[in-house]
Amino acid sequence: MLKRIPVLWKLVAAFIIVISLILIIGYYLDKAENLISQRNLRILITIVIALALTGGSAWYFVTRFIKQPVDRLADGMNRLAEKEFDFRLEEDEKDEFGSLASSFNDMADMLTSSLNELKKNRDYAQSILDSSADFIITVNSSGKIQTLNAGAENGLGYDRLELFGEPIEMLFADPSDRDAAIEKMNHTDNVVNFETRFLTKSGEARDVLLTLSRLRNPTGEIIGTIGISKDITEEKRLQNQLIQSQRLAAIGEVFTGIQHSMKNMLNALKGGAYMVRTGLAKDNRKMLVEGWEIVAEGISRMTDMSMNMLKYVKEWKPRLERIDLAPTLSDIYGVIKQTAKDKGVDFKINLSPDLPDTICDPKMIHSAVMDIVSNALDACLWKDYEDEEVPQVVIGAYASTDGQESIIEIKDNGCGMTEDVKSNIFNPFYTTKSKAGTGLGLSITSRMIGVHGGKIDVESEPNKGTIFSIVLPIDATKNKQGEI
Repeated sequence: MLKRIPVLWKLVAAFIIVISLILIIGYYLDKAENLISQRNLRILITIVIALALTGGSAWYFVTRFIKQPVDRLADGMNRLAEKEFDFRLEEDEKDEFGSLASSFNDMADMLTSSLNELKKNRDYAQSILDSSADFIITVNSSGKIQTLNAGAENGLGYDRLELFGEPIEMLFADPSDRDAAIEKMNHTDNVVNFETRFLTKSGEARDVLLTLSRLRNPTGEIIGTIGISKDITEEKRLQNQLIQSQRLAAIGEVFTGIQHSMKNMLNALKGGAYMVRTGLAKDNRKMLVEGWEIVAEGISRMTDMSMNMLKYVKEWKPRLERIDLAPTLSDIYGVIKQTAKDKGVDFKINLSPDLPDTICDPKMIHSAVMDIVSNALDACLWKDYEDEEVPQVVIGAYASTDGQESIIEIKDNGCGMTEDVKSNIFNPFYTTKSKAGTGLGLSITSRMIGVHGGKIDVESEPNKGTIFSIVLPIDATKNKQGEI
């Protein structure tokens, strides 16, 4: 029945008993003096026995109904602390300790559920990492490897335990690449698609794209880095194969172009040689002279083609200097204007007064503009104009809107080009001049502009005209192509 009495009332009863004991002891102590004096030992012995029984009862009451439940609760907390998450207290008590046991068990259930959820989320995250073919590696603030996923194990040939605690530099084919990647993170917490090479356990080099990010704790302190690396070895191999095949295809196109041009020139030479032989045989001076002119023209064209081929394949190294483009373009205007006039073409120049000084090779720019202007004049001659329309070529130059580029524009109102022709004009040996062209002029011009880090834009419409825009950076020393 005592188990059903609430703990509060048990404590009250214990308090009353203790107070009663104190009062009884006080009362009997006063009496004891008289009893002792009267030598009444029996009464004294009875009092001592009563006191002993009362104290023992109080000790048993406290131990049985207070200390033991508290000890069981403390033991339960200790077992949870020792990760015995399946431990539960018995809930058969109906007092406050029974309520505490129930609350303890509820707390243990919630803790177990939370831990199971955390483990589930951890296992899910780990399964995602391990299912990735990329190399995912974490490194602590001292540069030591902490974790790596299955993709890294499979790709690099290492077991996780083999790399744990090892310096991350051991995976780089060039350890200085690690420092270079970290340096790029000076002003940011990550670097994306840093190209480098890793070494496998067997010593094989693998090309990778590394994305590196800093790891921070909740207070913002840097505790390491995480690197996600994509193996691009196979992609680079296929890319190199493609480049090689493209080079072979380009060589094939070049030889086809050479063969086609040589065939046309040789046919002309054969025709001229036949006329020379016939003129000699018939003593026909007119035929002899006409045939020799054809031969001489064929020899000149072959010479021009061989020289242009040498120009096309040479390594272009511009001699850069800071120049004002206006005098260069004005010189071209002065050289061409009489020729244009003789051909009936209205030739004009229109230069912006704000044209910036440009660092370039003036001879290359002069040659490139001259070639495009010559083509523009030819385009005007190949068109039948209406009565009120006049053949016209205009050279213009101005700065780009951001002031970082100089733009040279050659505009004509000649025969124009179809989309097919426009897409091929910079290909070697492609020409629309069936008799006079080698098909290398615009290819060489394009390369001259390209080594400056510039480009040539073309707008054209059949029978309307063409606009060639040469776009030059004002400082070719900053050419990103690395050809200077």
